[in-house]
Amino acid sequence: MKASFVTVGCKVNQAESEAMAELLREGGWEIVPYGEGADLVVLNTCVVTAKAEADSRKGLRRIRREVPGAKVIVTGCWPQLDPEAPLAIGADAVLGNGEKASIREAAQAAMEGVSFQAVGEIRKIREIFSLPIRRPRFHTRAFLKIQDGCNARCRYCVVPLVRGRERSLPPGEVLKALKGLEEEGVREVVLVGIHLGTYGQDLSPPMSLKELLLLLEEASTPPRIRLSSIEPDEVNEGLLQVIASSQKICPHLHLPLQSGDERVLREMGRKYSPGYFRDLISSVRSKMPDAAIGVDLLVGFPGEDEGAFQKTYRLIEELDVTYLHVFPFSPRPRTPASFLPHQVSDGVKKERVIELRRLGQKKRLDFYSRHVGRRLQVLIEGRRREGIRGLSRNYLFCLLEDGNLPLGEEVEGVALSLKEGRLIIRPTPQAATSSPMPSRSEVSRV
Repeated sequence: MKASFVTVGCKVNQAESEAMAELLREGGWEIVPYGEGADLVVLNTCVVTAKAEADSRKGLRRIRREVPGAKVIVTGCWPQLDPEAPLAIGADAVLGNGEKASIREAAQAAMEGVSFQAVGEIRKIREIFSLPIRRPRFHTRAFLKIQDGCNARCRYCVVPLVRGRERSLPPGEVLKALKGLEEEGVREVVLVGIHLGTYGQDLSPPMSLKELLLLLEEASTPPRIRLSSIEPDEVNEGLLQVIASSQKICPHLHLPLQSGDERVLREMGRKYSPGYFRDLISSVRSKMPDAAIGVDLLVGFPGEDEGAFQKTYRLIEELDVTYLHVFPFSPRPRTPASFLPHQVSDGVKKERVIELRRLGQKKRLDFYSRHVGRRLQVLIEGRRREGIRGLSRNYLFCLLEDGNLPLGEEVEGVALSLKEGRLIIRPTPQAATSSPMPSRSEVSRV
């Protein structure tokens, strides 16, 4: 039997899709790309924004239309928020976020035509959902979920309702998973979590993300470790120093600012000020001049007038950041912000999103341009018609001139120019800095 996965949303969802695929493989299933004759399609969903929820709904309808003979399991945040909705549209089975480990049972029930619905009370779960992870199919990077849930109360966010309370993967299990990925030949692992900066606070004894990273520095792990999004007020001087001095942790931070206006941040329930964020970026740059710094922005929160928006724009304009992820505010079910007065019109939100995305494109171009002429360590990730695709340690997307470089090899090269949003890299004559991964055909047989 063949199964495919379609994933909507964050890197945590991507990590969980890989893990569920591994469970199905252990149960005798063959995992195939979407559209290649699957008997079962697993749709892993998101509802963090109205668009993400709409994409989840559209995804189910598209699967029903394009793979009419397949059974469909819908899992993730959408059924956790509204378990009946996927069934009404045509899902054969639904799994909540706390029940993803039951993917094999759901698959068997779906194939037998038996109704299967497992969505529990996520806030009662105290153990992190942990699944076995092997080499990610066709990729040089793996996502390892080390934290789940969120105890914060941001007024716009539905995540605590669908992900539950904060819980962490014990450090021994993190080390074991990373050692296994290293043995499989994975060269880069992204540590992901819903509220990554709170890692370890629920453990006994408690520990911090900084302490975990210090353990990883001395342990058997893949040579490149990257952090996913982390809250600005959880990035302290100690954590920055660990990242800056590390031989493994990639110089890359993704920070959800959301707004550059102090009043709007307070209304959102955020715990920092624009001044704090400005100082944080300055501190990052002083320790890691070439680090990539990504920023999330939420545009059109209720009460965000033109003056508040301009404060956000001017703050980003003056900061040395690398790229922006800009989202329009959308009311989420059962969140306080959905009931607030002074809602911003869709037209105004659209205009502000366009403005900030243009600014983000300029920031990205400036950051890439200043790396022309420099040497970079680039991990070979795949082949495209235009060349060999790679990623630098500081999150620069690259194309390499040498067409014979194998997947998974980390090479040093000189950035010659910038073309269509990617750095053109000429590898230096010396040998690669890491062993290559198996070929695509070898990976598909793992």
